[in-house]
Amino acid sequence: MQRLSTVFILLLALAPEAFAGGLTPGEVYLLVKHARPNVKEPDGWAADLLDVMQVQSIAVTRENVCAAIAVIDQESNFVANPTVPGLGKLAEKALSEKIGNVPFLRGMVMDWLDNHPKGETSYLQRIRRARSERDLDLTYRAMVNDLGTASNMSLLVQSGLLNRMIEERNNISTIGSMQVSAHFALEDARKRRYLPMTLSDDYAVRDELYTRRGGIYYGVKQLLGYNSGYDRKIYRFADFNAGRYSSRNAAFQHIINMLTKQKLARDGDLLLYDKSGQALSNISGTEKALRGLSASASLGLADAQIRSDLLLEKDDTFATTQTYLAVKNHYLRTTRKPAPFAELPGIDLSSAKLSHKMTTASYAAAVDKRYNKCVVAK
Repeated sequence: MQRLSTVFILLLALAPEAFAGGLTPGEVYLLVKHARPNVKEPDGWAADLLDVMQVQSIAVTRENVCAAIAVIDQESNFVANPTVPGLGKLAEKALSEKIGNVPFLRGMVMDWLDNHPKGETSYLQRIRRARSERDLDLTYRAMVNDLGTASNMSLLVQSGLLNRMIEERNNISTIGSMQVSAHFALEDARKRRYLPMTLSDDYAVRDELYTRRGGIYYGVKQLLGYNSGYDRKIYRFADFNAGRYSSRNAAFQHIINMLTKQKLARDGDLLLYDKSGQALSNISGTEKALRGLSASASLGLADAQIRSDLLLEKDDTFATTQTYLAVKNHYLRTTRKPAPFAELPGIDLSSAKLSHKMTTASYAAAVDKRYNKCVVAK
């Protein structure tokens, strides 16, 4: 492998003009090695990272390359399908808790899992032996297929509802070397296809995420493939964990707190959402506070206008809406200080995979530390 890597660098050095204006493959290779000296196939990681950034028209700057490297290193230590210590036990425990506290129901479900499929390794045994997220994902798919062939679901299949229902109940929500949001990857794939995706299409996207290039492709897009307006990468790292524009929206919630003397959660979600990411009609604390602020400060924002603008909170255009600008200008008039544009969201992270307490802020800080080391590496 060392010989291959040396040849890789020498060959790439002969054609630097192909990468004018950005880092060369040899430079990216060295940054990967600096981040993780014992990484397997560093030339492959460097080549895939460069290819993905060029395909997505993302500038191959040291800052952008180091941002991606920092997330990959933080999430997986440069392993395409990382293993999780004790995953089988964690998954069985989570399954048991999800079934509920009805002993009879739990007994029925666990008995079915332990006896299907007959004559082969049962689903429960596969769950217990799982070492990676893909192991659990494939087990879940096999269970879905088993149940589907045992009952008539043709109407659900034809309506396109079945794959949505199945995907929403898949507990493997982040995947691969960058722990990309499966929801993000699937939505991105649907937009690019311009056609409804079948269940097999969903599975194909998930399979791609478990590969080196696939994990990087969707991870880089989630991390760098949008206009953020941030002046520091740490806010992108927080968004990668909490959702796009969470850092901007958390700062907006901070502004509302200052103006209304309230204590809204600064989690970056201005509205309430269901499991599929669709905004609910229920009024969130932020929306309620905005309505009150508009009335008390005579901002002239109707309830319908506020709702319409808040529906854009996952987009860069939210910062140009009447609601955002009115609140920002009111803050400037009141405090005589410019309104903050971004802050780290206040979110406590909860996952069976975490061995210690972590927040979105501490996650972003950990990735930012790796990023800063990469940026100054020689």
